[in-house]
Amino acid sequence: MAISFDGQVVIVTGAGQNLGREYARELARRGARVVVNDIGGLDRPEGSTAEELVREIEAAGGTAVASHDTVATPEGGEAIVRKAVDTYGTVDAVIHNAGVWRHMNYEDMTVDQLDPVLDVHLRGAFFVTQPAWPIMQKNGYGRIVLTSSSTGTFGRVKGTNYAAAKAAMLGLGKALSIEGEEFGIRTNCILPVAPFGRKEPVPQTFIDQLKKTGLPPEVAGADRVAPMVVYLASSACSVNGEAFSAGGNRFGRVFIAVADGWIHPGEDCATAEDIEAHLAEIEDQSSYAIPPTSIEELSVIGQLRKERLGEKG
Repeated sequence: MAISFDGQVVIVTGAGQNLGREYARELARRGARVVVNDIGGLDRPEGSTAEELVREIEAAGGTAVASHDTVATPEGGEAIVRKAVDTYGTVDAVIHNAGVWRHMNYEDMTVDQLDPVLDVHLRGAFFVTQPAWPIMQKNGYGRIVLTSSSTGTFGRVKGTNYAAAKAAMLGLGKALSIEGEEFGIRTNCILPVAPFGRKEPVPQTFIDQLKKTGLPPEVAGADRVAPMVVYLASSACSVNGEAFSAGGNRFGRVFIAVADGWIHPGEDCATAEDIEAHLAEIEDQSSYAIPPTSIEELSVIGQLRKERLGEKG
């Protein structure tokens, strides 16, 4: 295997089942010392889901340790990173995969359905990566993979809480990629497409929608997502601040762009009527830019003004 994790320490949150389990197994197979973080199954007589996976990894000749701390609190995030450092001495990569679902129509959404989703997905991303950040800065190397979702990008029914949390990963990942660049820390997002094989109940409306996609279950599992995640967590990863959809044997970049749009001539302010009159130009997607930072978008606007209006500068 050309891509190796020999000597590296990788934290995988939500690693007890499904996607996280597949990531942890493949990382361990490639030589990583894996911190298998999951709070599931703590009351089972046979042990937690994290402990179960650790036994499986060790039986296959790999190295792993279980972590049962929650990502949803600062103390939990610190404990997860401390487990890695106390056990293996450092942290080279963090894959934040832990997640929860709370399906509810928007008009019926309560704080009880909103807070757990934000706590695990959004706040959890902060709580588990922030204590690892100074370690990566000191080492001059790090890899962070945040889990976004097509729901956060394209939306779905009964998913406003989940969509909001997952869309936040795109912004957080981009910002971290900018701050981490000088320290050799690369941050990217994964948008997994693996609807089959989940252990928790999936709403019937979602199942009905899946049946119409034509995506067969045998190519829609977690194993078809893992290759992209493993690459992004590796030293071979050459991209930073990007997002990728993976699943069904398809891998593709997901991006947010700004259409070149319409430039209002002169220095006076456009009116709402001007917007209505030029809406087709504003929405035209035939030409667009992907600014690397928010500041660079100002440069895009400046360049368009020069090209279209002949302004100097």
